[in-house]
Amino acid sequence: MIMAFVLKRVHINSTSNAIHRPAKILRLILYLSILLTVVLICEAKSTCTVNGINYICSNIVTRSDFPLELPSNVRKVTLMGTRELNDAFPNGLYNHITWANVSELSILKFTNIDIIEKSFLNGLEELKVISISYCTHLQIIDQDIFNYTPNIEELHFDGNTRLNLSRVEAALIDKLSNLRYLSLIGIQALERHLVLGDNFVKALHAKNLSCLDISGNNVIIVENAVVNDVLPNLKYLNVSYSQILAPSGLDNMAKSFFKTIELLDLTGVQYLFFEYTTQEERIIKGAENSHAMYFLMREMVNKHAKVIYNIRLRFETCDIKFPKMFDLSKNSLIHLNITFIGDCRLRELETMNLESNNMEYISPNFLSIFPSLKILDLSNNLLMKMEYVEEFSDMFIQNKDLEIVFLRNNRLTFVPSNLFLTNSKLSIIDMSENELAYLNLNLHRAENLTLINLRRNRLKTLSSSMMEQFESLLWKQNTESNHRTHVTNGLLKQFQDRSLIGKRYRYGFNASEDIQCEKSHFIIPLYVTTDILENRFVCDCDTLVFMEWILFTNIDIINKTEMSCKYGNTEVFLNIELFQTVETNCQLASSIGIGVASAIAIIISILTLAITIRQRCKSKRLNQDLEHLKQEILQENTHFEFLIFLSYCSRDAQIVYENILPSLNRYLHETFYTERDIVCTGENYFVPGMRIIEEIHRCIDKCLVVVPVITPEFLQSDWSQEECVAAVDRHRQVVILMKKHTDTSRAIVTIQNLIGQYTRGTWSDNEGVFVIRPSWNIICEGIVRAAIEAFRHYRIRNLIEPAEDNPLVEEIV
Repeated sequence: MIMAFVLKRVHINSTSNAIHRPAKILRLILYLSILLTVVLICEAKSTCTVNGINYICSNIVTRSDFPLELPSNVRKVTLMGTRELNDAFPNGLYNHITWANVSELSILKFTNIDIIEKSFLNGLEELKVISISYCTHLQIIDQDIFNYTPNIEELHFDGNTRLNLSRVEAALIDKLSNLRYLSLIGIQALERHLVLGDNFVKALHAKNLSCLDISGNNVIIVENAVVNDVLPNLKYLNVSYSQILAPSGLDNMAKSFFKTIELLDLTGVQYLFFEYTTQEERIIKGAENSHAMYFLMREMVNKHAKVIYNIRLRFETCDIKFPKMFDLSKNSLIHLNITFIGDCRLRELETMNLESNNMEYISPNFLSIFPSLKILDLSNNLLMKMEYVEEFSDMFIQNKDLEIVFLRNNRLTFVPSNLFLTNSKLSIIDMSENELAYLNLNLHRAENLTLINLRRNRLKTLSSSMMEQFESLLWKQNTESNHRTHVTNGLLKQFQDRSLIGKRYRYGFNASEDIQCEKSHFIIPLYVTTDILENRFVCDCDTLVFMEWILFTNIDIINKTEMSCKYGNTEVFLNIELFQTVETNCQLASSIGIGVASAIAIIISILTLAITIRQRCKSKRLNQDLEHLKQEILQENTHFEFLIFLSYCSRDAQIVYENILPSLNRYLHETFYTERDIVCTGENYFVPGMRIIEEIHRCIDKCLVVVPVITPEFLQSDWSQEECVAAVDRHRQVVILMKKHTDTSRAIVTIQNLIGQYTRGTWSDNEGVFVIRPSWNIICEGIVRAAIEAFRHYRIRNLIEPAEDNPLVEEIV
């Protein structure tokens, strides 16, 4: 009716006289504002729904929106408010008889409420769980609020950032003797500390408190009274994402606490140094270890840190307890080399989380101490740095109970074929988001395998061995009776969602309430299933078998219809029509290829025969030339008395005579079967009293190859440079030996041309250790080849022209 009236008025005003248009426009705006307000009020009105025993009311705007009567089967009620409700909750809400059956009440997001009066919970005598949370203006709780709810077992005051802890303590003193679960998540304003001291102990005196959640608080000051009287009774303690200021003697006082605790969540409680490296040996005593079932230590190290453990742990006794679940994710663990000494094995641990640590190395010896390990998460690390370490293939060799392993996003390009050889109970392998281009795992013993995830790698195809193994596993799973030892769905649920661990303790008093979640997310397939989407598959003749395997086998491939491959230059969906097209093209290409291949084979055979004959002739000629060279060098009164002229600076004489000249002589004496010098040096063969330049030319004329030893001192010596110029002018073959890191930018043009034209050997002399590359065998072989080439030209020229003083006047190629 209101909307019709407003619309009618809008229509009348829109057709009025133009003289009064400004006033009409203002009225139009007013009517539209009224209409918008009405619509918003209608939309914001509280809505209540029933789902089994749950009754949920959202968007409570006014006090009249609170439900006064409930359906008879309702046991849980959730009331969600808005900013519209002010001051305090109305009294007398729960007078109707239907409220007497309510066991759980949640009051959420009434952000303008600042006080809760003592009569607020009257009428809820059977209430076991009460949550008054995220009421950000709430400051006052009447200390008598729980007078009429003696059966409360679980109490939540989460997210009430203005609520003083003293108000909660006062309300709990001498009340709620059955209280076992107290949650005070994020109740601390930034300017306050949360002090757990004598008043906190008094408030919890004579109660059955076993679960305490004080996570999300900035600074928590823990006093001795709490350590002595509260912590020893707890089974569940969550202090995640808080800064803890504890007594100095906490290590000794907490021993009794560690004997009773089952779940300890220290996530985000940072305490290690920015960079932490340890290399030592420690002795482990049984009495010093926690008995916790779940130990969560995520994000305890700064994300920019670098934590390296190189530790040897020696067991004093085998009476060691270890958690059922151990979570060390996001702790900047780079190197985890922990070696256990002794025969003890920690059989309690079933799940371990090491994901997102940027881990480059994890010792197989560390994992071997946990023989009952079922779930291991190594995702989001840098294990590609272990690919070529021999230990990588032995990573899981001792974990024979391993059922689920996550290796996602480790940049792996290679996985050893025997990585899972001993893990016969494997159910799920996740190697997605790596860089695997080829995979050939040995999975013959993994008869329980149900899912292997290879999504987002670089696979172009699967090896024939992998395809055969999948088919073999499927056949066994279909024909043999299954006695599988799959990890329970509950264990996998807890691993996937850590909050479910806390729910176990929250709902421990009633097993029927335990862990409600989407089941399909956790269901393990009955038979082998693969996920190979988003790879780089190619559809061509080489992958035809792979295409056929995907399309026509019974292997369960996740989202098979979405699989694509590269065909030519385009990305297309893999289907039967594409397979038939590729198969036809391959058959045609095969027929053509056979004819072409036959012709090519004949041509190749002819070329191979010709090359073989040529190589034999060349080898025979080389051997003949070497014999002629030996005769020339070894005979007396021949033109070439020496094979090599060794050119070096006198300041380098020590290193030449200690390292270079002996190595040359040793190899050349073995090659030419002689003990006489066939390496000429100026110091040994320059005639005293003669001009140096004449002696340089004379000695070079008696040699076939010049070997300059180039160093910084060589480049500063005029005579050394003159020897290189003479070698070039007389067209000698040159084999350079140059000291490493020698700057030749200021050398003369002749030397720069030689360095640019010829390959060279390089040497270094660091602290008296002489190293040369390549080896002396290769260098001397090059010298002999250069000498053979030079002598061959000399012999050819002697057949054409008469002998001259300078026999090698022609440039050697």
